[in-house]
Amino acid sequence: MIVLTLLARDLRARLRDRSALVLGLIAPAALITILSLLVSGPQTQEVPVGLVSSGTTALGTALAEGPLAGLEEEGTIRLHRYADESALRAALEDGEVDAGVVVAPEGDRLQVLRGPDSIVAGAILEAVSRSTALTVDGVGQAVVAQQELGGSTPPQQLATAIVAAPATTRLVDATQGATGIDPKTQVAAGMATFFLFFSVQFGVLGLLQERRQGTLPRLLAAPIAPWQVLASKLLVSLVIGLVSMTFLALFSTWLLGAHWGSPAGVAMMILAGVLAAVATVTLVVGVAKSPEQAAAMQAVVALVLGILGGAFFSMARAGGVAAFASRLTPHYWFNEGLVRLTGGRDWTSALVPVTALLLFTVVVGVPGLLLARRSVRP
Repeated sequence: MIVLTLLARDLRARLRDRSALVLGLIAPAALITILSLLVSGPQTQEVPVGLVSSGTTALGTALAEGPLAGLEEEGTIRLHRYADESALRAALEDGEVDAGVVVAPEGDRLQVLRGPDSIVAGAILEAVSRSTALTVDGVGQAVVAQQELGGSTPPQQLATAIVAAPATTRLVDATQGATGIDPKTQVAAGMATFFLFFSVQFGVLGLLQERRQGTLPRLLAAPIAPWQVLASKLLVSLVIGLVSMTFLALFSTWLLGAHWGSPAGVAMMILAGVLAAVATVTLVVGVAKSPEQAAAMQAVVALVLGILGGAFFSMARAGGVAAFASRLTPHYWFNEGLVRLTGGRDWTSALVPVTALLLFTVVVGVPGLLLARRSVRP
């Protein structure tokens, strides 16, 4: 009961000075929003392209009714037809289209035109024009070969059969089934865990502040055990950390479209991550001699762990010492847990990262508790 009374007292104090609200909720939410908008990139629009073709040649017909029609149906391009090359060039100069392709009247040549800043549109037209030309050439060569070998199949029927035949090779999307989290979730998780190591300091750091202000000796003079004071400060840090992480996870999911994975698995990850952060700040408070020194040390520790753990960019990809050091941080294991939870996998896939976070909590927290006890001695 005494611990809960002290907890309520400290939480009211933190709500009054609003520092925990800024570092735990407002600042990370604002950064997550800004960075999520940046990683989302610009909204894709239909690319306006032009086509000059009489429609009587095999190449022109294949290009217009094949890949260009498919891309227009998918919403990738918006196709404009022009009577001749001069009309297409005028449209390019006026900005009506980004690029265009001209099919020679004889059907034996393709010419791709693009504006100076239309690299994407030019690349699209060049790719589909080249592949269409190769297909038409292949069909023509097959018809000629069949005739030279004395085949009786009519050329039109043979060409139709070749085009309709299923492909012998298959293009596979390598992103399907690949491990990893989407950029919005990575940004949200990175910023949430980075600011977590700042927000949890408002609980345990109160030990040094109360000692300086003289309120700690008065508390210890009352019928309150030193361990109860320490426990209340730890619970303040724990509550602030849990509120911060839960709010940011829900905020990024509902408003920004992040995907954290299984709720049960994410809850486990958040609890284990907050415990690791509380253990870290406890060790810092146990080593520091003043509130200012503890705040400075915690800022350095939070920044170093954030950089190594991949809150901003992945250090694990660098290999060598950097990759090894990254695996010693809570940030790395929190991100690893989210990676394992992607793709609809259940909470059990996060057991290894949660175990790593709890191990970090024990290794750092036990000496932290032993040292922090000195701050609450009568």
